[in-house]
Amino acid sequence: MAVEELKHMVDAAEGREAVDILFTNAQIVDVYALRVVPGRVAVKDGVIVGVLFDPRDADVPDPAAAQVIDLGGRFLSPGFIDGHLHIESSNVRPSEYARMALARGTTCAIADSHEIANVCGLDGLSFMIEDARRSPLDIKFMMPSCVPALPDEQAGASITAADMQAFMAEHPGEIFGLGEMMNYPGVEAADAETLARIDAARATVSGLVDGHAPLVAGNDLNAYTASGVIADHECTNVDEALDKLSRGMYIMLREGTCSHDLEALAPLVVDDPRRARRCCFATDDRAPSDALAIGMIDNACRVAIASGIDELTAIAMGTLSTAECFRLDHGHAPACERRGTIAPGKRADLLVLDDLSFTRPPRAVYSAGELVARDGAFVGEVAPASARVEELEALLRGSVRLPELSAEVFDYPFVPGSAVIDVIPGNAITGAAYPDSAEGLRRIMLIERHGRGVAAQEAGADGDAPAGTGLVGKHIGRGWLRGFTIAGGAIASTIGHDSHNVCVVGDNPRDMYEAVRHVGQGGFVLVRDGSVVARLDLPLGGLMSDKPADEVAREHDEFIAAGCAAGIEPPLDPLMGMIFLPLPVIPTLRIRPEGVFDVRTMSYAV
Repeated sequence: MAVEELKHMVDAAEGREAVDILFTNAQIVDVYALRVVPGRVAVKDGVIVGVLFDPRDADVPDPAAAQVIDLGGRFLSPGFIDGHLHIESSNVRPSEYARMALARGTTCAIADSHEIANVCGLDGLSFMIEDARRSPLDIKFMMPSCVPALPDEQAGASITAADMQAFMAEHPGEIFGLGEMMNYPGVEAADAETLARIDAARATVSGLVDGHAPLVAGNDLNAYTASGVIADHECTNVDEALDKLSRGMYIMLREGTCSHDLEALAPLVVDDPRRARRCCFATDDRAPSDALAIGMIDNACRVAIASGIDELTAIAMGTLSTAECFRLDHGHAPACERRGTIAPGKRADLLVLDDLSFTRPPRAVYSAGELVARDGAFVGEVAPASARVEELEALLRGSVRLPELSAEVFDYPFVPGSAVIDVIPGNAITGAAYPDSAEGLRRIMLIERHGRGVAAQEAGADGDAPAGTGLVGKHIGRGWLRGFTIAGGAIASTIGHDSHNVCVVGDNPRDMYEAVRHVGQGGFVLVRDGSVVARLDLPLGGLMSDKPADEVAREHDEFIAAGCAAGIEPPLDPLMGMIFLPLPVIPTLRIRPEGVFDVRTMSYAV
């Protein structure tokens, strides 16, 4: 901070200089002491410069202020920080995501854009950064650490440690840390390239490495944490979370659309509230309809409170704990970067709340002292897209390059006793089943869409056989699924973490073929009886819409309704319930372009 800026802050704190906003008659949520105290809060140049608690500071006069806001006894809380998310999974671009997040009280987000990076490489990351500049949401972008998720994945791009270093040299100060290190087998094996990527974190703003290590334990976990990974959002039970907590990791209690882990993990904090300081919240993946209707980190607070966590502790987990995890609450960073609490010298990210139940959106949301949302509606400003944003956006279009396919590719028999992916609704982890018949099962296929299959066909892979049959087991993986209850139809999607090849699930080959045929340049397609009955177009990398967030949310709701009519009932989600099925770094069974993959053994199942 420049000396002149520091002088203005000190003068404003001492009352020698007028402040921009003075909040009076507030019930201040003090996340340091876990208490609520009546008082006043002064803001200057987007930073909190004064906090006066009553009755202790009752005799301290109000500073001169350009604007005085009487909160009428309402609560004033720090803005929420989302500890880990993928904006692309909300199917909207960053500037539209900001509208949804700010409306629900999330004022800072730690974003890993490895979804679009797996499709479009560093051009995709550049688009996310540039588009995010248009909004008042403070998004901290992490460098994707695993593009592709595993070295032999058929993704659309590859980002090496050298690529990371070059990008950060060309874009100083734009990368906050290293995104989730999903390739934990590479860490455990001390793979040179994997370790070089971890080392690349030293060139980021924070120097921190985020984690992703589901069910990793023992020496493998020792090696993983020793490498410098700070946090994990993949815990699904208390024993696993406690094991990682005791090895020095922060635990992110995830509450998204696909993965609902918070209730199961809540006893970690309920049994000993002292652990809350090392526990925070993350959404990871949040559907737009859910974001607008029930919220983001505010929803996590609500679930936490319902699960027995004290309301002030829950708020502290969504603010201070996350700030401490990412070193955002103190240090030599400018005051506009320090956050997570209502305290002097911290960024004025503030929520005005009628109560602490989080059953409704905040009454008002301030980002760096600017009003950006009121009663669940975004009222801030999003700047027009710059020429650079439009240039990068154009690079994201036209990303779907599917090979020619015939109906025969989708018609294959079930082999009794073969490995079947067992879906667990509300959980990213799958099970493994080995049934004797196909009763109750559904077909699942993953079709490479980044041009490898096209090249193979041009080289004669199919010969004289029907189109696509020569790609099976190489660029088209086929398998079976239990627990995905679609009836009389099929869903195809260009979202399939993390390589984002085309995933299709159905109960008959004809509808599966039609669904893939109609997927176009990206999105979700639901086909029943040979006809498209619902679709959600996502032309930006096959991941994001170019429409406003509320319109995408409406289309999302319509697709969900059509999915329910096709037999997919809650807690299984017709969209989010299938996009994790190709992810080869979460146990147990997954679908890859080569076939069904067993994450436990890192080998293909039989």
